[in-house]
Amino acid sequence: MLDGNSQASLSVARSLNRRGVAIDVDAVRPGSIGSRSRHVEAAFLSPDPAVDPDGFVDALLDRLSDGAYEAVIPTRDDTTMVVVKNKDRLAATGTTVGVEDWERFRLVVDKGKTFEMAADLSVPTPTTRAPESVAEAEAVADDFSYPVVVKSRSKHVWVDGDRLDTQLVDDDHYADSPTALVETYRRLLAENESFRQTPPLVQEYVPGQTTTTVGVADDGTFLTHFQERRLRTTPASGGSSTLIRGFRDERLRDHAAEVVAELGWTGPIQVEFMWTPDDEFVLIEVNGRYWGSTPLAVASGVDIPAVHYAQLTGATPQPPTGYRDDVVHQRLFYGDLKWLGEKLANGNYWALVPFTAALICADQVFFSAEDPGPTIATVRQAAALGTAGLADAVRARVPGQ
Repeated sequence: MLDGNSQASLSVARSLNRRGVAIDVDAVRPGSIGSRSRHVEAAFLSPDPAVDPDGFVDALLDRLSDGAYEAVIPTRDDTTMVVVKNKDRLAATGTTVGVEDWERFRLVVDKGKTFEMAADLSVPTPTTRAPESVAEAEAVADDFSYPVVVKSRSKHVWVDGDRLDTQLVDDDHYADSPTALVETYRRLLAENESFRQTPPLVQEYVPGQTTTTVGVADDGTFLTHFQERRLRTTPASGGSSTLIRGFRDERLRDHAAEVVAELGWTGPIQVEFMWTPDDEFVLIEVNGRYWGSTPLAVASGVDIPAVHYAQLTGATPQPPTGYRDDVVHQRLFYGDLKWLGEKLANGNYWALVPFTAALICADQVFFSAEDPGPTIATVRQAAALGTAGLADAVRARVPGQ
């Protein structure tokens, strides 16, 4: 398992080791949550794939070269991108590489290509344009209903061909008029080297609640799937989920199945939609990898790692016939502290009520009595990040601080 500090990697390690699979984990820093798990036999360190992709690949090739590993699986976006681009080199070691091929992967990692593909489907999509200059942004400014968001084509983009730059959407990426769009586009190009090399998209803002259909597909058909909706995110305006639960909707499943079929996808995949106030599911993005909330699917009865591993090893997958939709997970415990800190900074002290309720009622993703090591590591990370976040919130509210 790569990405030893991710929730998804820990979930895969726990799931497969309980089925008798020996697991080693790789991470970019010591003390990863995966390395603390009793379900992991050995832990290794490699260069950060975003900072030093070539060094990361060389280290991974050295690790796999003796043929001791049956499969290698990444879970994070940046690691998956690097592994996909080097899939043939890694597979030459005799190890099964648990990712799609580059030509198919680029259709999901590049949101511009994703929405070009989706334009021919029956799936609802937001108006999306791909200007390559300020002049082109001005030319398409009247195509939209406002507000709009200026966003990277990918969460991680190549810079100078030798490193990956992380791109996140902030409040200053939004525009509420054609004039504001042109000004925002011009400013972001001036501020962001990555945007100058890979111009961003402009997309209609879609209000609502984030929902996803996730699963494992084989040649464009879901072998198994699970659906979830985000109850809280950080930032609160929209981002990574911190409180999440399962649910069911046939329309959402059918939309996701149409996307997966068009891609001809094989392997884990997450198809994300916004559930609008008009009761419509609008496609937002597709992630061709494991997702951060993988533990929720497993806890709800859909063992994504087991199905994927069977697929990789040529065994017959045994997908479940159904799943629970009443499991609630508090993800990224320190992320939910960030959500609370954001609310407190805005003067919303009532946010303490739902936050405390989740602590009492929701399942904590990392916490496990039979595997306490990751729990201890997570609490330490949460304490450090949470204390810093709450301190920032207090300083923002107290004059003179």
